Order: sequence, then C-alpha cells, then structure tokens
Amino acid sequence: MTSILKCTDLIAVLFLLSLSSTRAQLKTPDNVCAANPPNPLKLSGPFSTCAASVKKSLGQRHPDQNKLTPQILETYNYPYKTYNITTKDDYILTVYRITGSPKLKRKSKGVKQAVYINHGMSLASDCWNFQPNSRNLPFKLADAGYEVWLGNGRGTTYSLGHKTKNANFDIGYWNFSFHEMGIYDVPAVTDKILLETKTKKIFYVGHSMGTTQYFIGLSELPEMNDKIEAGFMLAPTAYIGHMSSVIRLIALLLAPYAQYEIANGLLMGRTQSAGQFRNKLKLSGGDVCDLTAAKCGVCDNLVFLLFGYNAKQMNNTELPNILAKLPNNIAIKWLSHYGQFITTCKFQHYDYGPALNIKKYNSAQPPEYNLQNITAPTYFFYGEQDNLSEPNDVKITASKMKPGVLKGNYKVGNKYFNHVDFILAKDADLLVYNKILSEMKKFKPK
Repeated sequence: MTSILKCTDLIAVLFLLSLSSTRAQLKTPDNVCAANPPNPLKLSGPFSTCAASVKKSLGQRHPDQNKLTPQILETYNYPYKTYNITTKDDYILTVYRITGSPKLKRKSKGVKQAVYINHGMSLASDCWNFQPNSRNLPFKLADAGYEVWLGNGRGTTYSLGHKTKNANFDIGYWNFSFHEMGIYDVPAVTDKILLETKTKKIFYVGHSMGTTQYFIGLSELPEMNDKIEAGFMLAPTAYIGHMSSVIRLIALLLAPYAQYEIANGLLMGRTQSAGQFRNKLKLSGGDVCDLTAAKCGVCDNLVFLLFGYNAKQMNNTELPNILAKLPNNIAIKWLSHYGQFITTCKFQHYDYGPALNIKKYNSAQPPEYNLQNITAPTYFFYGEQDNLSEPNDVKITASKMKPGVLKGNYKVGNKYFNHVDFILAKDADLLVYNKILSEMKKFKPK
C-alpha cells in the first residue's frame, strides 16, 4: 500500500513539474501575464505518520460531514435566524444570522456590531465549519460578542432561488459572474443587515472570490463605502495575472467569450456540486476519504495540488468533512471572467468581444474596475504559498488602492500558508482570526 501511495505522490509531482521546469523563487514581471514559478514543494510525509493521526477516526463518519449550515449551528448551540434576501436583479439569497453564543453568559448591552462573512468560489457558508468549533471564525466572532451574518452567494446550493428562473433547468439563471454578485448580492445583504440590526456600518470579511465581490461592489458603487466599518480581505483576489495553480489552465480555456459560450451550453451554466455527486452516486469525497489510505497520500495531495502545499497545517481528521462539502456549484462564467483577468493582467469588467462590448460598454474594450473608489478601511491577509492569489499579485492590488485606505497588509506568519489555509489550517485562528478580532476592536460601536 505504501508503494501505491508513493506512486500517487510521484504523479502529483510530475504534474506540477510539467507546469514549470524551474523551482526558482524568481517572480514574473508585473506587466507579464504568466504564472510565477511555483514555490518549492514537498508532498506528504510517510504514510505511517499520517495514518497515526487519523487512526482513532478510522471507520467513523465525521460528525459534521453531511450537515448543512443550520444543522451545524444547532449542533453547537449557536442561535440563528434565516433570511431570504431578494436582489435588484431578482436572485434570492439565503443568509444565516448568528444572534448569540452559548459561551456568553450575559446578554450584551446596546447594539451589537455586525460582521458579514462572504465565502470564496466553490464554497458556501458551511465552509467556515472546516475548523473545529472552538477555532472557526464565525463562532470566534460570536463568542466575542459580534452578530455574524453568513452569506451564500447566488448559485450556491443554499441560494438557488430566483423570482422567475429555475436554476436546474434554465441556463439563463447562470448568466452571471462575480460582477453581478459584487453590485447586487453584496449591497442587498449589507442593506438587510443594516436594516435588521439598526446599525450604520458593518464589518465585512471576504475570502478569495468574496474579496473580488468587495473590490467590485465598493469600486462600482461608491456609496457602499459609507456602509462598511472595515473590510478584511483573506487571499485578496483582483489582479491575478501570475496565478500558478492548475486552476489557471481551466480558466484560460474558458477566457474567450466564444469558448465560454460552448462550455456554458454543454454544462448548463455550472459544474456539479459535491452534494449533487453524492445524490447521484450515493457516495461523496468525504466517504472515499474516510479511509485512512485515501486520506494519507491522495486526498491531502489533491488539496495541495490545487491550492498549495502546507501539510503541517492540514488536519487529516477533518478531510471527510471538507471533501463532502467541496466543491459547491461553480458558475462557468466565474472561471471565464477570472481567465480574462489572467490573460490581460487587468481587473476589468467581463469581455464579450469588441462587437458586444460596444453595445454594452460603448467601448471595444471592457472598462477596468477603479480601486481608487474604495475609501472604507481595508486590510489584506495573504499567504506566501498561495498559488491563486500570488503574493506579488496582492502587491499589485495593494498598489492600486487609494493612499491611506489600506490599513494593514499582512503576510501570514507561516511560510507554507496557502489559499485555502484561511479556512482549513490548524492554526488559522492563531495566525489570522485573532488578528482580525484585534483590529475590529479598534472600531468602537457608534
């Protein structure tokens, strides 16, 4: 069995090496859209080491493996309310509001500050439970006395509603990118939070595509800045011309509008979610990875292959829960739009080609998003091993911000920290979440 696992490691190494013939730490010039050479990679340690860490859970289903967000909140005794929020373009979003904490003995006096947490691509609100309950971000915020609002972007399995379109049969439902999510979803949820909490401003925490939506929403709708107390960007994703993840290859294939249209038609607008595979096959990634052999050498390396290596921060006992929920639905247009960012080294509106662009934008080229329009206090957190939001791409994004707006640009203090470690890493609370909480304390309730 060990030899088989070593073989899977070898395949992963050869695949990564095929993407780049060098391991040098040189960076591609900022004005060149080409992948940065990947950072030095070490795959998982010996099978026996990993096996020892999951021995106790062998044959046992992870307690949260197939639970949805409401069930998770109920399991850990966090009171919540559910809201169905309709956007200006008729999409219906499901949002969960954590109103208290079992760890708070006394009710807080006065108005509680609210935090809107927005997930990344291929994820949904349940991704924040990948951390054990004492360490995940929503529960830590609720324990600290904040109201926590867990967003679910349009197209996720939680937010498939629409006034007139059926997400399962109408391909027109899927004709959106994170642009629409930024200018419709984020404002709709923000306004609902302000209305329900009777506050003037909220905190915003975004991860990956959740940060893309923040950048678009606040740059396209400057009035949104007055509603944000502070924004915390985990793996800031705007300028991504140097992305080195294998996801780059898929996105580039879909970047041209004509190729997007073909793929969109074939796939009916989206990829399948883990839940859909589970319903069809009666088996999920979590079930497969409940086997020690699969966890130790296959499932963990799959995560590393896509998002960057950080074996020491991988909690192998959590893999069944993670892979039972990941991926959620992915709209094909998201991948296409990100692919255009990669090919142009720009952060811009969707490119439909010159003819359609002229009709839509009155220009043959799509307009760029102006990050100078963002005035709300903003904080960046990035990982050195992140192969989607590459560190020098984060630097480019930071350079586009208005002077004084970026209040903190923090490199996580772990040299292997990758794109999904913001929600997966064992020490994400120590390395990231506690810093967010300390920065939030600087903003007193008004």
